[in-house]
Amino acid sequence: MARIEVPARDIMKLAEDTMREKIYEKFKKIGFLFVTLDLKGYRLGSMNATL
Repeated sequence: MARIEVPARDIMKLAEDTMREKIYEKFKKIGFLFVTLDLKGYRLGSMNATL
């Protein structure tokens, strides 16, 4: 699973149909089955939240 974090102001840009499809296809090509967009936006250290 690929998890994408971007600044909150950019979330809507990535969710637009054309951009969303391009991103999904790129990640699919390199082997990811699922691609997610974190709706909270980028946060420093968020990958450590489950530790």
